[in-house]
Amino acid sequence: MTDRQAFEPPTRRLLAVGSALRALCADQAALGLTFVEDACTAPRYRLYSVDGTHAALIEDDIHGVSVRGEIVEVDDGRWDEIVASEPQGITQAPVELADGRVVSAAVGDLEQLAGRSEDISVFGDFAAWVEAERAGDRDDS
Repeated sequence: MTDRQAFEPPTRRLLAVGSALRALCADQAALGLTFVEDACTAPRYRLYSVDGTHAALIEDDIHGVSVRGEIVEVDDGRWDEIVASEPQGITQAPVELADGRVVSAAVGDLEQLAGRSEDISVFGDFAAWVEAERAGDRDDS
């Protein structure tokens, strides 16, 4: 490496499924995130709103759906901060994408989220649920 080449910090990829989605977050870069591509999970998960502000995937092999999200890169130096920002009951864990790749995403423990979460899988993604909430136009059927 020459003196002119900039050092690129190591990065990790994760599937953003909640408030860090571009439709909801005015500046992903301010969070230390770099958008890579749109992606969907394999149809093995349910999407939950947690405390109305966060989203989490819950594995469900029987009733799972494909959840839309965004693959983003995160500098390793910001990883611990991102993990610490998740509410109790949510952690980063491997999830399978529709194309077979595996990335990290916010995964919830339904027992720990009891009373604080709502299954919003019918909306397909967290941004669509937030939009429906803001419009007062929810159809949870």
